[in-house]
Amino acid sequence: MISPATLRGYRATTYAVTLPAKNHIDCEMLGLRLDENSPQADTFLKTVKAQSITCLNAWNPQSRVLNVTRNMAAHQRLRRDLAGYTALPHLGVPDRSTWRPEPGFAVLDLETEKAMALAQRHGQFGIVRYERGGIAELILTRLALK
Repeated sequence: MISPATLRGYRATTYAVTLPAKNHIDCEMLGLRLDENSPQADTFLKTVKAQSITCLNAWNPQSRVLNVTRNMAAHQRLRRDLAGYTALPHLGVPDRSTWRPEPGFAVLDLETEKAMALAQRHGQFGIVRYERGGIAELILTRLALK
C-alpha cells in the first residue's frame, strides 16, 4: 500500500518531458505538475496531433529503493514493452532533495488501461496522465491500494 509520505512526494514532483529537438541540437523540456493545466503541453500535443501524455517508469518498484543496475534493467524492460509507441524521455524531478530523480517515459496516446497494466507489471504505484486541455492527474494502480 502506498504511504501518505509517498503520495506527498508524488505531488511535490515535476514530471519533466524532453521534447524532440526542432534543430536536432537543442532540446526543450515540458514540465507537468499534478492537478495543474499546462499550456505548453497543450501546444505540444496539438502540434504532434496527439491527445495525451502518460508518464510512467520502472524505477524503485513499490517505492523500494534498488541499486542503479537493477533500476536500469527494469527501465530497459519497460522500454521494450513500449515498442510501437511514441515514448519520449521523462524525468520525475522531486522538490525535496531527500528523493532522487527517476527516469521514465512520457508516452503519447497510450491508453489508460494499457498504461495501468504496464505500471503494475513493473511494480509501480501509479502513472501521471495529461490529456489536452485538462490537468495532470495521478492515477493509482491496485498495488497502491493493497
